[in-house]
Amino acid sequence: MAAGAADYGVVPVENSSEGVVSHTLDSFLDSPLRICGEVELPIHHHFLVGPNTSESNITRVYSHPQSLAQCRKWLDANFAHIERVPVNSNAEAARRVFGEWNSAAIAGAIAEKLYELTRLHERIEDQPDNSTRFLVIGRESVPPSGADKTSVMVSIHNEPGALYSLLEPFRKHSVDLTRVETRPSRANKWTYVFFIDFTGHHSDTNVSAALDEVRERVAELRVLGSYPKAVL
Repeated sequence: MAAGAADYGVVPVENSSEGVVSHTLDSFLDSPLRICGEVELPIHHHFLVGPNTSESNITRVYSHPQSLAQCRKWLDANFAHIERVPVNSNAEAARRVFGEWNSAAIAGAIAEKLYELTRLHERIEDQPDNSTRFLVIGRESVPPSGADKTSVMVSIHNEPGALYSLLEPFRKHSVDLTRVETRPSRANKWTYVFFIDFTGHHSDTNVSAALDEVRERVAELRVLGSYPKAVL
């Protein structure tokens, strides 16, 4: 994506039960890409096996760490003693189990069909309303839609009252913060970067005024993008 092989990409950023996807936020520390949109989707996980596997033979299960976490209680209740092996994606988990006789995968219906697996158990996520928010990333700015959200990345000075100084302009200009996350900075040990989402477009009068004040108080502020709010 950053190398120009595609115009847009889609990355997970937050799950309704397991919270933020830290790797996605950390990728913005070095990336010039912008957020162009967001999509919120219901997520259902299935317990899948290959053609050579029976339920009594299963000794391990593969899945992405987020999916393993989203199905933790179900696994504890039904397969407490099998090994849980995290892999890079649920598609990779499904690919692995096709040729194995003693393993299962937690993945979705598309991976099930693609790798011709058998669904032993369906919708095993611990929360029935489990959903994930995805970001659409690209290189272009998005004009106001009338129902927007903005994401910014902020580095603050290490001094008393720095967090209050960062947040106060948003209160002053009636900007509704919807999420604040902290991640370790790569600049110095024990320093942090704030990822903040709020309602409105960066060109809105009150948002623009708040951001101008924040810039004067922090070490660095980067607008990651303004984009239409997701509709589930």
